[in-house]
Amino acid sequence: MKRIAFIIAVMATMLLAACGENTKIDIKYEHPERYSVGDATLNQPISGISVDWLFGDMEIVYTDDSAVRIHEEMQEGFLPLTDSLRMRYYVDEEGELEIQYCGHGKYRYGDLKNIRKHLVIEVPRGKVLDEISIDGVETGVTVGQVLSRELTVDGVKVSVNADYPDALPNEIDIDGVQCLLALHVVPETAGLSIEMSGIKPFLSCDLPSRKEGEKTIVGDGRCKVEADGVGIKLSIRELK
Repeated sequence: MKRIAFIIAVMATMLLAACGENTKIDIKYEHPERYSVGDATLNQPISGISVDWLFGDMEIVYTDDSAVRIHEEMQEGFLPLTDSLRMRYYVDEEGELEIQYCGHGKYRYGDLKNIRKHLVIEVPRGKVLDEISIDGVETGVTVGQVLSRELTVDGVKVSVNADYPDALPNEIDIDGVQCLLALHVVPETAGLSIEMSGIKPFLSCDLPSRKEGEKTIVGDGRCKVEADGVGIKLSIRELK
């Protein structure tokens, strides 16, 4: 993953945060010169979405428009949004939309900690993405019925609520530290094969399930779910 340097740097900084507001975060990602700055309307085909995000929320939702739209805004009561702190985006040769929280460079921990940016990603209705991949720190995510073949969640204190009224992804992977994934599903179409590992994993499931070795099976078990890390929580809820 291209985001490895990003998340390692941020996690290290989280551990050093006690050193004070002036602790430096070195945010790096490959080929920053390829990225554009700020909001965008993308008319080219998008195959998947990959996002690195800090200290804020995001929504991934369907739209009746024919283009993918990305928009960020500063939440009230925090610092102004300078150019270096605006998001970056790039569509690679395979059509994956890659979004970075800010520009490539060094930042004061205090500056980033005092910012709350809200990101909205709008996908044309009916589009099925190859993957939605989220890597973050203290990030809340809503996936509003947007379908993907894979869902990947990683980072520190990332909380994801995903609604699946029709079909689940083929694969779901959640990793990191103190991350939560809540899947809201329809019992008739919910088939999961869940394997929890790591330190203090927690699974809560409202639907009928059975154990097969180390796995928890719901329905036909079609969607493969792997959860690993520290303090990972997985919640399966009936979609109301």
